[in-house]
Amino acid sequence: MKNHAKASTVTVSCVVAALVVVSAAALLLLRRRNEPKLPEPGPSAVPGKVAVKPIVRENVAHAPMVAASTSRAVAVVCGADEATACRYEARNDALRLIARRRDLPKEDVAALLAYLRAADSAMRVERVAALKNDVMNLLRVQRPPVEGLAETLISMFDGGRHPPAVLDYCIQHLGAMQNGIADDALRRRVREVFVRAARQTKQPYAGTALYSLVDDRRATPAQKSELRRLTIALCRADATASARVAAIQLAGERGWREVLPHLRETLSAPARDAVLDIVSIGSIGLVGGKDDIALLSRFSTDSRRAAAVEEAIRRIRGRSGLR
Repeated sequence: MKNHAKASTVTVSCVVAALVVVSAAALLLLRRRNEPKLPEPGPSAVPGKVAVKPIVRENVAHAPMVAASTSRAVAVVCGADEATACRYEARNDALRLIARRRDLPKEDVAALLAYLRAADSAMRVERVAALKNDVMNLLRVQRPPVEGLAETLISMFDGGRHPPAVLDYCIQHLGAMQNGIADDALRRRVREVFVRAARQTKQPYAGTALYSLVDDRRATPAQKSELRRLTIALCRADATASARVAAIQLAGERGWREVLPHLRETLSAPARDAVLDIVSIGSIGLVGGKDDIALLSRFSTDSRRAAAVEEAIRRIRGRSGLR
């Protein structure tokens, strides 16, 4: 499961569809831009493979203990094998060996849950995040469902030991699980995580939390109002860019006009960000009025923004009865 932004259902025209795709792609690119970068592979690197530089382990906390009955592959995935603990490719390959298993032994499941909870300092952050995401995917498809998985993800968010990239995956997986949770108390705990995450305006996972809240099929009217307030708050200029993009798109999709001052501020700011501009223009097209046409027209000659401007103005004129 990768980034959680959602594309709107568009039926107006092919241009609208293209705009939505551009916005979604722009959001993904922005989030990738904010994540730590992998080094460029050298000339001898195999295409499609992550080039792994040998790492010397100094003063690294020991990996979580794995029971003797745990399979060799799971032990490698969890970093319990000293020879491969620093090697992402080896641990990822071991995970791929068991990725299709839906009936892992209890000992394997317990080891994987323990690995999720533990801090992994043997590899770079982005590799740890990718590996833990895949472990979460594996545990979610087990049959019967893994007992304690949701609680584990909640504890990871609350524990203060994991980087934002890992927490983003925790929120995504909890969002995918929430509607299947029968226990009301646990479901409330999951929702509380989303709300707390959405209030972290300086964290990129705040935008992910918004869309997890959107997916709550049992949300009450009061909770839907809370989502609206959280979304508008994340549209402000002091929120981190990737969270703002998610919030601006959501506010536009939902037709929440109170977002307009933030959209106008974004487009009037002296500094330019193409992704924020495009999603702001698109949302003004959904909620703005004829007074916004002049502001949008400033960007009509910009090659990256022109299509979004044209569609936004067309929408506003259609609603306002203008030609």
